[in-house]
Amino acid sequence: MTPDRAAPRLALVRVKTRDGVWLDGVIAEPPRRRRAALIWVHGLGSVFSSGQPLIRALSTRLTAAGIAYLKLNNRGHDVVARAGRRLAGAAFERFGESVRDIRAMIVLARSAGYRTVILAGHSTGANKVLHYLARVRDPRVRGLILLGPVSDIAGEMKRIGTRELRRRVAVAERIARRDPQALVPRAFGFWSARRYLSLYRPGEAEDVFPYYRPNAGWTALRRVRLPVAVIVGRRDEYLDRSPAQLIAAFERNASGARSFTGLVIPGAGHGFQRREEVLARAIVDWIRRRCLPQ
Repeated sequence: MTPDRAAPRLALVRVKTRDGVWLDGVIAEPPRRRRAALIWVHGLGSVFSSGQPLIRALSTRLTAAGIAYLKLNNRGHDVVARAGRRLAGAAFERFGESVRDIRAMIVLARSAGYRTVILAGHSTGANKVLHYLARVRDPRVRGLILLGPVSDIAGEMKRIGTRELRRRVAVAERIARRDPQALVPRAFGFWSARRYLSLYRPGEAEDVFPYYRPNAGWTALRRVRLPVAVIVGRRDEYLDRSPAQLIAAFERNASGARSFTGLVIPGAGHGFQRREEVLARAIVDWIRRRCLPQ
């Protein structure tokens, strides 16, 4: 296949969710062929404009292959933001509302003329896209990419210890009973009590990567019937085990997936900095092989 080397069309975009929240972002479109659209869901506290080298690498390679690239803010953008009249951002967002954000992003892609959609989520964005597909059997989505899908619980256990995390969760539970929006102690991080529990209490809706629990059900992943790719940096600083062990856990539990691909990016950390071109090539190759009709 010969890539189309004409320059992509770039534009800032906005889309409104069903409950009235505006999401800002960017779209890069191929000059001619419109084969599919990749929707990139960013991680906790990030924004659509972050990671410029990766945006450049992905948008260039995707559009050359006839695939659009969309990246929009979700309600977890920045530390504190607004979702209508309520507080959102990393500290206050409600994880379940990510379904509304992703649905609006898909509507935007479809309205731009892309019938096939691939969801790619990085870090907490990976939790969100998996949660979306477990909750919504969306026929418009043809592939799922989970990038840096590290459990926040496992990562925090590694950082402060299992016993200390349990203590902090108990403190957050007491605070949440009085006021879910109240902040936890500053030593815990800048979180509301509700958000802290969503991130760090086992069994919450956000806990979709439960590899740290030997007998976990992996309910969300087992519902997915699409091609799945799990991509991890070999030097991901939040991992509590080797990348190979992480990928093996996902592969064991992707029992309903049409296909499973596990990739380790050499030399890459959690954000894939300085490995953007390698990652972009891997993503485009996977989409061509697994998601697009030949």
